[in-house]
Amino acid sequence: MAMHPHRVVKKTLRLDPDQLAQLQKLFQTTSESEAVRQAIDETLAYSEALQAARRIQRRGTFARD
Repeated sequence: MAMHPHRVVKKTLRLDPDQLAQLQKLFQTTSESEAVRQAIDETLAYSEALQAARRIQRRGTFARD
């Protein structure tokens, strides 16, 4: 993954090193930061897709609010 397209800020986080290593392996990233950013991006995209699917289910249409 290339440099993240959004504004990036430095944060101090307490993370499980084994889980972080799993993330890096899962996303095949070269840095821990990149793995965390990708996990955040994918989680947010999943949440957005889930919300859209629920709207479709409720309304029976692809129209936004």
